[in-house]
Amino acid sequence: MLDATQFQDAEKYSEYLKTLSGRLRSDLALENLEVFLPNPGRQPRVLDLGGGTGLMSVRLAQKEFQVVLLDNSEEMLGIARKEAEASGVAERISFRHADACQLQKLFEPESFDVVVCHNLLEFLADPGGIIRSISYALKKDGILSLLLRNRGGEVLKTAIKSPDVELAKNHLSAQTVADSLYGKPVRLFDPADVMQMLSKANLDAITERGVRVFSDYRELADPDPETYLRLLETEFILGSQPQFAAIARYIQIIAQHSTTLQASERRT
Repeated sequence: MLDATQFQDAEKYSEYLKTLSGRLRSDLALENLEVFLPNPGRQPRVLDLGGGTGLMSVRLAQKEFQVVLLDNSEEMLGIARKEAEASGVAERISFRHADACQLQKLFEPESFDVVVCHNLLEFLADPGGIIRSISYALKKDGILSLLLRNRGGEVLKTAIKSPDVELAKNHLSAQTVADSLYGKPVRLFDPADVMQMLSKANLDAITERGVRVFSDYRELADPDPETYLRLLETEFILGSQPQFAAIARYIQIIAQHSTTLQASERRT
């Protein structure tokens, strides 16, 4: 049974984000999103939904965006506040202790220019309902970034690394798998199912990227800065190509309201 409260060991999660896997996940997700971000001169408002220890919130605030970081863990938010203060951007981040399912009670319609929802829906019982709430809170010309655990990548990693050869076959249809960090059940997503959830929320994908295409399948020592940049560049290039994105550990989908996308297509 999915239970997001089981994933609130904030120090453990904060340390994970400093590992090679955690850094790649965060850096690739931000790089994929950056090209779609609005001009910070407009003072756009960003919702970092389930933003945890605040890594993405701090980085967006450093770009001069006004950020609301919403999370249901006080411990996570405490770390996020310290990180924001240490980075000198605390005045640009508002910290909200609440559940993601409360969006429509907490905010007016079309409150945000950007909504970031990274590695949250895996832990929730009704991901489609959360996406509909995001649609409510997102401006008509706003941008949504989703980052989710990819079934294809989970199957491939299990097939390569697990001594249990049957496990990969089971993951082809399993709703959840055991999370490697906490050992608790987390949801897997097929891209087609995510597209269907977006459609029901009146959202359409602009682009789909793979995050961590090959790094999880190799034994990699913590690289020096130059090697890390080469690794990041290669991951970014492969993740932009559909045939490789299909086997990445995570899928990232950038979406807009359907009416906005249709209007843009008519202009072109």
